[in-house]
Amino acid sequence: MKNLPINYYTMRKFIFYLYIFLSSCTYIAAQNYQVTYEVQFKPVKEKDSLVKEYMALKIIANQSIFYNLNKEKIDSLVSKLDYKGVSAIKNSFLRIKVFKDFSKDYFTIGGNFNQFNYWYKENKINFYDLKKYGKYKGYMANEAFADFGKRVWHVLYTNDIPINDGPYVFSGLPGLVIKAESLDGNYSFELIGIKKLENQPEMKAIKENIRKEKLKKNINDFIKDPAAHNINFKNDLGDSFSYEFKGIKDNNYNATNEYLNKIFNQFNNYPDKDIPIITF
Repeated sequence: MKNLPINYYTMRKFIFYLYIFLSSCTYIAAQNYQVTYEVQFKPVKEKDSLVKEYMALKIIANQSIFYNLNKEKIDSLVSKLDYKGVSAIKNSFLRIKVFKDFSKDYFTIGGNFNQFNYWYKENKINFYDLKKYGKYKGYMANEAFADFGKRVWHVLYTNDIPINDGPYVFSGLPGLVIKAESLDGNYSFELIGIKKLENQPEMKAIKENIRKEKLKKNINDFIKDPAAHNINFKNDLGDSFSYEFKGIKDNNYNATNEYLNKIFNQFNNYPDKDIPIITF
């Protein structure tokens, strides 16, 4: 009985600090952020030239969306029919989005193919060989490796920023991904800025509307012989290209294949080698 007051006060102290800790965690989790990444990549497999695009990771509560900043600007201008404004913005190859719900064991990747806005599920990737790395861009960094999209990726992440997310598919490490680079040198995502967001609406959950294997087959079959399909492409400037395959491989068929193959060859090196990204 003599020990009861000590245990009582010890328990009260424990509960107090536990409350402070949980309140702190709740505060951190409630923060909304936008993280900007510079993406350097080789759009054409047969060439060594690199291009740069800028993508953002928007984190709201326990969800995030990763998207192309230029494409977001373009879509906003298109909705206002401001095609002059669209023409002043550089076209983007990486027209994909990645939606994540941190409570799920998968994420959802979206894009557009022949006027079909697709979303497919992708299981969260597994990281291996986690270890300390050292300072990188002012942060204490750790490193890990991952296999995704028929590429091996080297990933740097930091515990200095309490966000367990990152660009593209790189999520779930104990900290924010500050760089993800494919070992073949074809792709690199690197953090260049981070800011807090205020008064953000909740994200709407995005559901799968096609299986990855079916989408993969549909797009790859299309690329092999595009003129053997019905086509309805539309670009950001409002220009469209329509074609109906009538079962005859005539001059129109050959001209259509030649025209589209030139478009496809401008970008044939996708981050996930299984899923071509068609940019018209």
